[in-house]
Amino acid sequence: MYAMKFRWLARAYSFSMFAVVATIVLVAVAVPSIAAANDLSSQLVLSSPDGDKQPTTAATKQSTEPETAEPGILPKTLTGSPTSKSSGISTLMLVPKKSKPLDKSEQLEQPASEPASSNRSLEPIPDQKPSGPPTVEAASFKGVTPGATTRDQLEEAWGTPREIRSEGRRKVFLFAVGPFEQVEVSVDGKMVVSIVIQLEKPFPAGAVIKQLQLSDVRPVFISNELGDVLGQAFPERGVMFAFVQNHEPGRPSMNVNKIVLEPIDAEAFILRAETNLVGHYEQTLADLDVAAKLAPQNAKAQWLRSRILTAMGKPKEAVAAAQQAVQIDDDNPQYRLALARIMAQAGQLKEAIGHARTAVQNSSHRPHIKAGAQCLLGDLLSSGEKPDFTAAIKYHMEAIKTADPLSVDRHPAIRLAAKEVLIDAHLGAANDIAWGGWSQKEKAVAKWSQRAAAFAEELIANDGGGEEHRFRVATRTLAALVGVKGGIDPRQYAQEAVRTGDELIGRAGDPLQKRQLQCDLGMAMFNAMQVAQSRQDNATALEYGQKTAAYMEAAIEQGLDNPASNYLLGRLYFRVGAIHALAEKDHAAAISWFDKSVPLLSRPVPADSKKELGRHGETFVSMGVSYWASGEKEKALELTKVGLALMKEAVEAGLLKKSALAVPYQNLAAMQRSLGNGEAAYEFERLAKSVAAARTANRSPARKNIKKAVKR
Repeated sequence: MYAMKFRWLARAYSFSMFAVVATIVLVAVAVPSIAAANDLSSQLVLSSPDGDKQPTTAATKQSTEPETAEPGILPKTLTGSPTSKSSGISTLMLVPKKSKPLDKSEQLEQPASEPASSNRSLEPIPDQKPSGPPTVEAASFKGVTPGATTRDQLEEAWGTPREIRSEGRRKVFLFAVGPFEQVEVSVDGKMVVSIVIQLEKPFPAGAVIKQLQLSDVRPVFISNELGDVLGQAFPERGVMFAFVQNHEPGRPSMNVNKIVLEPIDAEAFILRAETNLVGHYEQTLADLDVAAKLAPQNAKAQWLRSRILTAMGKPKEAVAAAQQAVQIDDDNPQYRLALARIMAQAGQLKEAIGHARTAVQNSSHRPHIKAGAQCLLGDLLSSGEKPDFTAAIKYHMEAIKTADPLSVDRHPAIRLAAKEVLIDAHLGAANDIAWGGWSQKEKAVAKWSQRAAAFAEELIANDGGGEEHRFRVATRTLAALVGVKGGIDPRQYAQEAVRTGDELIGRAGDPLQKRQLQCDLGMAMFNAMQVAQSRQDNATALEYGQKTAAYMEAAIEQGLDNPASNYLLGRLYFRVGAIHALAEKDHAAAISWFDKSVPLLSRPVPADSKKELGRHGETFVSMGVSYWASGEKEKALELTKVGLALMKEAVEAGLLKKSALAVPYQNLAAMQRSLGNGEAAYEFERLAKSVAAARTANRSPARKNIKKAVKR
């Protein structure tokens, strides 16, 4: 059900058939036009705070207005002459009650309006206008300010109401204020909590916005659970417009027939934040800062904050916000689902799995959320050091079963959530099969990926999806193909990832969003490079490697700097160099890439990559071979010693067999002997023999290459 703040809009869609017909007629005659805007400007004017203590006539206002605009005052050129005839709508004065930037350390006074329900169902529809930090300017009308004016002050200013009726615990007073024949004022206890001004005829929203000097406020559309746009809110002013109903579902008429004033509260800021969640990170955080001060215990604000912080690459802060949302509203499975997802991204896999299981258990009454929780649980079980692909695919299949009937639900929010799950669950199943122990992987992975792509195309065609869905399918499919080990040609998916990724990057308005897209596309190209290497297609692998470097370096220029991304870029540079060294025998080209890799890989290994410590050491040993072959013998010796130390650490941690140490020992023995250090060479040969009994029959390429290089 709707929060009290928006219930008047919901009532606008409960007309009788006669009222609906009448509304359609009003839409037809109220088409936005210059004439309509001019008509409005002769009837609606703003007043300064000092001049709005008592009801003011239009004639009096005309005589005192300055020639140029000041805060809260409309220029004379927009009001018409004092003698111009009105079409029956009086002078409307909306006055800023207070105007000050909201300091983050300042605790705003809690509005007197009824607390908003967390169960309100609103479908945000983007309507963005970039601006600076939110500024709070509570509006008043004819000396009455919701949340500040008492019932006694109301009656003193406006006189006796024509009618009084009860709506629950509230009293609704009906006034005729000037030519406004119907002005409803709701009073809760002793406090005015809302003013609803009925206009004689609809006016274009743009004209009303301009007339009421709301152009500097980013509005947000308000819609019901079926996607019907009911009106428009201006959070910083506590002002809302009610639109006449449009005969086209989902499209606003943009014609205003009511103007509503209410105390400024958190709900409108939260709605605008949710509407602009993707690609407007700083603006959204600013809205959520305001909401947190107005309603510190609002769980939804913390939930949205956690999602934004995750997108901004701030996992610790995101986890804290998600935990606070769950603490405030422990029974909401959607908040717990978000906590599970964010914890997984922060490397807390065990805790994430626990929260995902709880979300599945607690969401039986909200099946679209249950489907998402089942899908996430499948993703989590297929991750980590000991993935369980059998359990993972079970949950992915359950998610598909739960989501499938919901994909035709009449409620857009449920239908869209179900379709998103169908895409992700099919991609998850493809990943499970690719990395698990199933046979005929190539056919199965291709089938599941194709079904995911089909669901994405259906969402794009019928429910407002976009290139981001094609990008998701392409990038996640490439990650799955790495597990198939070259069994599927990656070129189709790589081309689609680049096409859609470049388009999304090009239109990204927020620098942080652009950086994340560059990083995601770079990771996709890295996966494509690995697949190409598995297929022995070194030319294509080099192409993808160079693309990876370009995208990751562009992300770094945008400010990307974290252990995981630096480690990935270092691994990338090594892989490209290794292709030159092993496939093309071009050590000079190899070390041009290794020179960029060494500084990045010399940093501490990220916590979630500790299991790769043995491979990390082998990387330094391999790079040492190319430096030795290129004549940089001291650097080759240094890198080999670094690699040996890392491999020893991996052996002690149980991550690498001791026999693997034979390769760096033998390489160091050959290097020392070539440098004339016979005693050191003898010691390394002795160490190599000590682990020789545990060596496998296969010999490392690094060992073979170092012997050839030393002979030269």
